[in-house]
Amino acid sequence: MSPIFGGKQRHPTDTTAAADVSDEWGWRFSLKGSPRHYDDVVEIVERGGDAAVYFGEALTYERGAGVALWRIKARGFSWLPTLYDWWAEQERLEPVQFTFYLYIPPALNVAALDLREHEPAAVEQFIRQRAPRE
Repeated sequence: MSPIFGGKQRHPTDTTAAADVSDEWGWRFSLKGSPRHYDDVVEIVERGGDAAVYFGEALTYERGAGVALWRIKARGFSWLPTLYDWWAEQERLEPVQFTFYLYIPPALNVAALDLREHEPAAVEQFIRQRAPRE
């Protein structure tokens, strides 16, 4: 997000958070979702230390719609149930439903999963089986 809107946009060369997982292997994948929740999702993903957003865009446009992009490298998935809990609370507080879409490289133009349709354990298993590791 730009400074005008009060958020922080992570630049592709910003290694402040990604340094925690950059030297070790991890699964690489992307999430897309609501720009409104960009900073919260970055915090949730990085809080446990077993994943990092190595590139993010708080607001980008895809087929005319505004979306946020989080490119993630994860050694573990302890953050995933936390994301689902936070997501449920956000929808309880506000009458607006939103979702997250999972993208697996190299097919970054077609969503592999809609997270709303799957439990956290199933999403984790899907990523472990299909996402590239480095």
